[in-house]
Amino acid sequence: MFRRGEILNETYEVLDEIGQGGSGIIYLAFHLRLQKKVIIKKIKDNYVGRVNERREADILKSLHHMYLPQVYDFVQLGSQVYTVIDYIDGNDLSYYINKKVHFEERQIILWMRQLCEALEYLHSQSPPIIHSDIKPSNIMITSKGNACLIDFNISFGQESGKRISGYSQRYASPEQLYKSKLYFSGGNYLAVHVDVRSDIYSLGATVYHLLTGISVSSYPEESLGLAELSTSYSPQLIHIIAKAMQDKREDRYQSAAEMLGDIFHMKTRDADYRKLKFSRNLIYGICTFLFVIGAACTVVGAGERTEEAFIEKYDAIIETKDYEDDYNVLIDKCIDLLNDKKYTAVLGKNLKEKADLLYLIANCYFEEEDYKNAVSFYEKTIASDQSNPEYFRDYAIACARRGDVDTAESILVQAIERNMGEDHIYLVQAEIAFARGNMEEAVQNFDQAISLSNDSYLISRAYILCARVYREQGNVEKAAEVLTEATNVVDDLRLPSILRELGLTCLKYIQGYPDADDTIDYIKKAIKCYKLLIEGDHATFSNYMNMAILYQYANDYETCKEILMQMEQLYPDDYRVYMRLALLEMVIQSTLLESNRDYQQTKSYYEQAVKRYNPTNGMSDESMQLLETKIQELYEKGWL
Repeated sequence: MFRRGEILNETYEVLDEIGQGGSGIIYLAFHLRLQKKVIIKKIKDNYVGRVNERREADILKSLHHMYLPQVYDFVQLGSQVYTVIDYIDGNDLSYYINKKVHFEERQIILWMRQLCEALEYLHSQSPPIIHSDIKPSNIMITSKGNACLIDFNISFGQESGKRISGYSQRYASPEQLYKSKLYFSGGNYLAVHVDVRSDIYSLGATVYHLLTGISVSSYPEESLGLAELSTSYSPQLIHIIAKAMQDKREDRYQSAAEMLGDIFHMKTRDADYRKLKFSRNLIYGICTFLFVIGAACTVVGAGERTEEAFIEKYDAIIETKDYEDDYNVLIDKCIDLLNDKKYTAVLGKNLKEKADLLYLIANCYFEEEDYKNAVSFYEKTIASDQSNPEYFRDYAIACARRGDVDTAESILVQAIERNMGEDHIYLVQAEIAFARGNMEEAVQNFDQAISLSNDSYLISRAYILCARVYREQGNVEKAAEVLTEATNVVDDLRLPSILRELGLTCLKYIQGYPDADDTIDYIKKAIKCYKLLIEGDHATFSNYMNMAILYQYANDYETCKEILMQMEQLYPDDYRVYMRLALLEMVIQSTLLESNRDYQQTKSYYEQAVKRYNPTNGMSDESMQLLETKIQELYEKGWL
């Protein structure tokens, strides 16, 4: 038992006791080196041996995901071992279940997406990491409203069959319960294998509890199916939970990625529920109308002023979108405007403007090649406004990029029904052909789209998408050739997007193959692109940053640092500048003899980054997490 103010391992100051776990007291502490709050938790005795295996510990410390806490350290004090992880500000899901809080379906869907993404990441490790104890108390809801999967004391690598992993009976899969039963009865429990599908079951059982307020029985066959319970949630959501909780593993989702795909494609409400809700809203609306009609005239003027303020903000975003290539900034601007409660009524009247904002968000995710989120926001765009065939065009392309060809073809039919032009049709067909693996047909369709179109945006888009097809095929040389051709064809307005794509294509190749013979040629080509962008009124944060990174790859550390110091003047409040400076200093010091190395400047830049670092929406920067890990290693090795 630790006292308040006690310093553990010369690194962690105990602040308070914050709870009890199955293995003992859980402490809130302060990481003196990283200057942040952490959680210290005793590891159960039957896991100590595994934690002491360095490889197991290093695997957990190397995990970096926005919906998982960072594992910083394993501290051995006598015969006991403690794990040190990120402090998550919020409450666990059991807190809300115990208070009988009813959540809207869209909120539950969001959490399910986040948890599936976390599981997909864990299960994709080599070997796969099986959590094996997913339950409401192991899911934190952050102060930003995001879900975070915690408690990895029991998650060391793939289930070997040689031991019984920790689990909670009400959320454990049938195979976990059966294995435990065999273990305690002296049966052959080694023959029962627990894999990623057990986590799928436990996630389903957890959401079951959240939806119904009822936990699953210790004997799953005795639990009521969701279909037998009265809930306000859609049949699509209930189907997903029911499939996740199938007794037979082969009947469940076979992976978190498969479950995530169904979540992304579900409708949030079925037709009968929408009709019922509409009827209730109609009755309520009539009564409300009779009550407020007398006051309506007094608020018309205020409503008009609110609408004018909204349109002004909307116009500012639309007018600057072609000059802002930091997609996270654009996404945040759009979401802030869409979520501003002052404009709820305005958005209900201005559906085209609402659709434009959603479409811009979708396009940003698409440009970042985050096709899952792109599809989600294209769906929301079309739900708001179905009159624009370009919405359907890009929705179909995003579906094709995700590999959902059937949906892409269905959306294309809807776009054609809305009189989408032939050049746009060829563009979508090219993506569908590529998704089907027909490279030759894809390129032919891209060429057709370019030759038929007079639309400079579509032409530049066709070149960019064609280049991405080549890039994904591993043919970076051809991708660069296509984009270089595009620089001679597209107009000045579209040229920056081509240069950005060419620069990124080269940069991604360099990052993937830093020691290739032609790397220096791609470095020069990419630097030329970013110089043209910066000199041509596109001196954006990302363009500066990418050029700095390229000079670092070229081992021109002096020029790299000059650009970063210039960025420090331009963006003094952006933690990423100091984060990159700290990482650069580490590289520079590593080139020196050990006797000449001095990491104090690295530490100074790191501290500047920490002061400015404020993760948005509960999401952390993987590069910042990497820097924190490297700083920790410098302390451990005695350099700091």
